[in-house]
Amino acid sequence: MKTQTIKYYLFSTILISWSFWFLAAGLTHLGNIPFSNPVVMILFILGGISPAFNELYLKKKTSTPEEYHAFKKNILTIKQPISAYLLVIGMAWIYCFLPILLGGSVQKVPMYIALLELPIMIIGGGIEEIGWRGFLQPMLQKKYSVLTSAAIVSVIWTFWHIPLWWINGSNQSSMSLVWFSLTCFSLSLLLSFIWNKYESIYLCVLFHAAINSFWDVYVSNNKIFPAILLLSMCVIFFFVTDKQTKNVVKRIDAA
Repeated sequence: MKTQTIKYYLFSTILISWSFWFLAAGLTHLGNIPFSNPVVMILFILGGISPAFNELYLKKKTSTPEEYHAFKKNILTIKQPISAYLLVIGMAWIYCFLPILLGGSVQKVPMYIALLELPIMIIGGGIEEIGWRGFLQPMLQKKYSVLTSAAIVSVIWTFWHIPLWWINGSNQSSMSLVWFSLTCFSLSLLLSFIWNKYESIYLCVLFHAAINSFWDVYVSNNKIFPAILLLSMCVIFFFVTDKQTKNVVKRIDAA
């Protein structure tokens, strides 16, 4: 595993994102500029898309033209099995709907709002997966198990978001950090499943965007206990599907 490459990617991504976000935080605190201000929003978005564009830059710089082309193709290949689309969107909906049954969220707007927001949420979160699942997860899996790799990514993912708690008006500014950490871990398990099943960055981007879209329909109350229950379900799902995948591989090897 290219440890130095991972370290450089993480250091440069965090430096770039945090520079934009802390500047936005300063404007909302010291300048009393609202989150909806175009300058603050631009800084917020630039910080959010940094994991993707930093990875694209580093990939182009360190890879052969053929490797770089294959990486971009993986991101842009929307031609996927119908079953993959149904699974990814279905998983995102179930993940966001289940907390209602657990007392962890309430439906605030009609379902069609999620469909309208989905293209926007590609930029508003989904595009991050070019870095997290497109680069970091597979690189870590060269040395660690899928579960350990997903756990490491979830910790890094949570840490990367930290400056958002200082930006007045951001979702995180009124959010429980404990709830968010539990959520990042459970989503990392599901995203690692999608990546290892399809090896498609595009589907990981789509899942992340769908999660963000459904969250605007089913709004969380940040209660910890429902988040723990949801994480437990994701852990069970992960181990069941991971075991099934290993059994399939064993049968193929035996044949």
